[in-house]
Amino acid sequence: MKDTQPGRSALELIWSFFASVKLSFFLFLTLAVASIFGTLIPQREHLHVYTKAYGETGARIIQALSLDDMYHSYWFLLLLTLLAVNLVICSLNRLPLALKVIRKDPAAEAKRVRKAWRSFTVDGGVQDNQDRLARELGRVVGKVHRAEVDGGVNLFAQRGAWSRLGVYLVHASVLIIFIGAIVGNLWGFDGRVFITEGQTVDHILIQRGKKLPLGFGVRLDKFTITYYKGSRMPSEYISDLVFINHGKEVKKWRLKVNHPVDFKGIDFYQSSYDQQLKSVKVLLTRKGQEPQEVQLYFQRWSKLPGGGEAGVQDFRPQVDMGGMYRGAVARILYRSPGKQPVALTAFEPGARMASRGEVTFQLKGWDMVSRTGLSVKYDPGVWFVWIGCILMTLGFLVTFYTSHRKVWLRLTPAGKGRTRVEIAGSANRNRVGLQRAMERLEQSIRNQKGKAE
Repeated sequence: MKDTQPGRSALELIWSFFASVKLSFFLFLTLAVASIFGTLIPQREHLHVYTKAYGETGARIIQALSLDDMYHSYWFLLLLTLLAVNLVICSLNRLPLALKVIRKDPAAEAKRVRKAWRSFTVDGGVQDNQDRLARELGRVVGKVHRAEVDGGVNLFAQRGAWSRLGVYLVHASVLIIFIGAIVGNLWGFDGRVFITEGQTVDHILIQRGKKLPLGFGVRLDKFTITYYKGSRMPSEYISDLVFINHGKEVKKWRLKVNHPVDFKGIDFYQSSYDQQLKSVKVLLTRKGQEPQEVQLYFQRWSKLPGGGEAGVQDFRPQVDMGGMYRGAVARILYRSPGKQPVALTAFEPGARMASRGEVTFQLKGWDMVSRTGLSVKYDPGVWFVWIGCILMTLGFLVTFYTSHRKVWLRLTPAGKGRTRVEIAGSANRNRVGLQRAMERLEQSIRNQKGKAE
């Protein structure tokens, strides 16, 4: 990448720097190493996740280098931009030469005299043979051009001149994929949401638990889980979703694993499920009064007989406290009129921990509901990526499976009523294929009527 030529302007030096293949290799290697870090280090997590995994110092380094959100970091986008500029300048630097070769006048090529690959003679004079040999050359290679050179006749044909553009098609495809990746990183999002039956949500959670409004509602009408026979392993889980826009139901869909649904360009995937507490039944005991059975709801206040209100703040279906207690535990917020809420713990009957206070709660049962877990993704750059991948495939096919072949037949008098035939050729790639084409041409000429030597 170093330029030592004197008298060059700053613009020429910058152009030369970005036109370097060494720079391409360095940028590709740097992006590959960075991608390894992006794979090994969890992305878009809370600080405590990195502190627990890598320690306080490691977590600070990860955040300082933006390794916790690497694909959206300024330095990763800068590397992609530099590689894009490098590909553009490399292409512009070499494209004029390729176009010059492609546009070269076939009539001028026909006048060239090249070193023969194979030489032999056939019956008949030059004028008698040139039409026949031109037909054979055209059949094997392509359109034939003629030129009279030094007392003989040159026949020239070429095929696949456009194949020299294959590598530039690959370069263009990489640029389009980069554009798609950058567009997706800057304006797309990837999040998740959990929905219980009957619930409607209008937002999702993205990186670090941030809420992102969707601009429409998604309601879960029914969630179904089927299990493999004789086990509790789920074989399939299905979400019956309803999409609501401006208060109207506009789309219904049965969402299955690996069968996503698209709404307003946003993709919803069935990714997981879990269970959440719906309500608990408790015995409410007040001093000097008989216990009463009441139902309390998760994260929702309920009026209590005798005054006050309560709701379930947290619930664990199984807690092991050694010999003291083993079973379910509910954390209940109780608020008496005019006072601040207080947190109380409710155990199942038989717990050794004594309940104290004017109000106590004892667990009698609980009701769990399944909820669906959806992955939500919006990627406005995905069409750029698809177009880029298609172009890249075409570019590789052109680059590796086609070549620019040129074949010359030179016909000169050999005396005694015979014509000397010299075959020559060149190719930018796949010289073995060129040699086979010339062998077929030679065999075809020799098999034509007339003795060949």
